Amino acid sequence: MRRFLFAVPIAAIVSAAHVLAAPKIEPDKTVVDCGTVEEGKTDRVRADFAIRNTGDAPLRIENVRPGCGCTVVKFDTLVPPGTAGAIHSTVDITGFHAGPMSKFITVVSDAANNGALKLTITADIKPVIEISETNITLRRGKPHRIAFACTKKDLRVTDVGLSAQTSSSNATLWQSNLPLPVPFKWTADSTRPDGARVFTLELTAPAVNERMAGQFVIWTNHPDKPEIAINGAIEK
Repeated sequence: MRRFLFAVPIAAIVSAAHVLAAPKIEPDKTVVDCGTVEEGKTDRVRADFAIRNTGDAPLRIENVRPGCGCTVVKFDTLVPPGTAGAIHSTVDITGFHAGPMSKFITVVSDAANNGALKLTITADIKPVIEISETNITLRRGKPHRIAFACTKKDLRVTDVGLSAQTSSSNATLWQSNLPLPVPFKWTADSTRPDGARVFTLELTAPAVNERMAGQFVIWTNHPDKPEIAINGAIEK
């Protein structure tokens, strides 16, 4: 019995291997937590990602798209096999309200395993003044109490008013643009174990001819938080 051996050209093998070669993208992490920052004290947070090419062909990063205009990115465009590139991102948090923050960036590349990699930047923005309410409804004869906490020991509320979204048809233009004064009482209660002072703001509903909805504006003596706006209404 005869056996026939077929020789495969080496150039063809090399060519096939070249066709099969592909870059692969692997981030060191998909989420960077920037920790806790204080509202009004920090303008920007920075998050850096390492992008490794675990494939056997050069990785080309074509674009890194921020999810919003507050995020700016810089990145390496070419990552050879077995090496890592960098993506540097900065989020401008000026004017952001207190609470958890999440921003996203999308890495667009020629990676065989993930051509649109999503990365996340998080932070927890700590309020300058902690407030127990996110919405206020005042009713006649029922004082409404709100708890405040702050490291400023002599924190005071200096004025409270309701800026109504709609005003009475009987009001003149200049009257409709003025906040409706809201009677209040301010008292200091206690000190928490973390050193923050706790206060109570007691609001009393002023007499109104119709239900008024809008934003309660609370003015304080805090240099970093002179105004606090809370949605709410005054019932007739």
